[in-house]
Amino acid sequence: MRRALGLRVLRFTVPGLFQRTAEVRAPRRWVLGLGVRMFAVLLAVMGPVRAAAVEEAPRRWALVVGENQGLAGEERLHFAEADAQRMREVLQEVGTVPPERTVTLLGTDAATLRDALKGFRARLAVEASSRDWLLLYVSSHAGDGSLHLRGTELPMRELVDFLKGAPVGVGLLILDSCRSGVATRLKGLKPVAAPITMEASDLEGRVVISASGADEYAQESDALQGSFFTHHLAAGLRGAADASRDGRVTLEEAYRYAYARTLESTLVSPGGVQRPTFRMDLRGRGELVLSEPQQARGRLTLDVKTPGRWLVVASESGALVAELEKGEGPTTLAVAPGAYRLLLRADEGYLERSVLVPLNGTVSVGGTPLEEAARLRLARKGGAGSSLLLAVGPSLTSGIVAGLSSISGLDVRLVREGRLFSGVDTSSLGLAVRRGTGSGVSFQQTELELRLGAGPHWKHGAWTFSGALEAGALAIFQARIPEEEARFGLEPLALVTGGVRLDVRSRLSMLLSASAGGVMAKRDSGTALVPRASASLMVGYALYHGDHGG
Repeated sequence: MRRALGLRVLRFTVPGLFQRTAEVRAPRRWVLGLGVRMFAVLLAVMGPVRAAAVEEAPRRWALVVGENQGLAGEERLHFAEADAQRMREVLQEVGTVPPERTVTLLGTDAATLRDALKGFRARLAVEASSRDWLLLYVSSHAGDGSLHLRGTELPMRELVDFLKGAPVGVGLLILDSCRSGVATRLKGLKPVAAPITMEASDLEGRVVISASGADEYAQESDALQGSFFTHHLAAGLRGAADASRDGRVTLEEAYRYAYARTLESTLVSPGGVQRPTFRMDLRGRGELVLSEPQQARGRLTLDVKTPGRWLVVASESGALVAELEKGEGPTTLAVAPGAYRLLLRADEGYLERSVLVPLNGTVSVGGTPLEEAARLRLARKGGAGSSLLLAVGPSLTSGIVAGLSSISGLDVRLVREGRLFSGVDTSSLGLAVRRGTGSGVSFQQTELELRLGAGPHWKHGAWTFSGALEAGALAIFQARIPEEEARFGLEPLALVTGGVRLDVRSRLSMLLSASAGGVMAKRDSGTALVPRASASLMVGYALYHGDHGG
């Protein structure tokens, strides 16, 4: 009967419970078997998917290159390979780039670098994902759009092509080479004016940062034991650039800091001003975090509120770890555990402290002497940063010829406040135009005065007091002289100038200055030193005020 009805009797046992006989329809068993098979397939598929999801977390890769020797006839660099080592250490300590994903070439030629790029490209094709990011750092000689490596040349175009073709979401190329700004002109990259501001968006694309412009030298410093740019970039990644104080350094923060400090460090350098350049092709949301100093094994906090210049020196090796201009408030640097000497630039010389940075811990350095030294230095130099001021106003000056006791006119001055060298932190360029009419003998005299000056300044609240030694030239035109032709004279002058400035608003100020000195004027009997005094009242406008001064 059951066989005729298409039913079968199946027996199954549940161990440890009880036994029973169940009747199951054949179609129902087929459906059950199919479900078991699909569930097994789903488990087989979901297992690798979950593993891939875990593995899909963003990873960081780095290729670091340093070569001291360039082409024949080029002076050997002193610190290119040391800079590459410094950058590798920073990337591994605070940049979360593990050693197994870091390729380092210290001392290489073009062929070796090409082979390394080829091998790295093959590895990335297998292991990298579109969520990863890649950093290429190169320190070497360069010129005419190529890297100069041990007598060979590698076009910068090859590095940019490698970066653009890498199977990663974000690629960053940093070139610390002379005239490396050529690379930032390459097709497909959009210029960005400094300082940059990035929109908070999904970040994807490519970035090229060069240590110098297309026609500038990338300079090394014996005092820093490295290049200006790499030193300041490394210090910034260790935490000096963390303007938001969130324990992370973004691409924008790092570039802003390295740009400002490199520009300031090379302002009076024999090699000329060095301006790091920046080009990018970035779209979307989010920020690119280059380093996470709060994750470092050792941390050093400079707990002095007042801005100041600090040196961090490793006690055992004597190596300069960081030379930084700290802004307002405390600053935390990620450093390797160990002993350090900290030096704060004071009014005369440095104040020094010794500290021991623990493993997996933070040490804080501060105190009244350091705070007072920082305040004294800040007051002496007139603020934490350099500034450029344009001032215009009327002036009254004593005459240097008979019949013209005084002459009035207009003064225009360009004043820069920022350290030049010890004791001199103000410089100025002045141009004055004056006109007067003589009494007794009628004539008209026009004066054009140009002078350069430099000296110290002191700041107290909204008031700034300055002194300067000035030298220049005075051009004199005399016309409308009865029965005589017009006359012209060019005379040298020297002055001592004192001034006071009151800051009225954020960029506006009032300036009062007075000068006394002399002019070597020509007379019928020869040349004589004629006393000269002047006073001016001007309105000033701050064209620029930097965040990181010297």
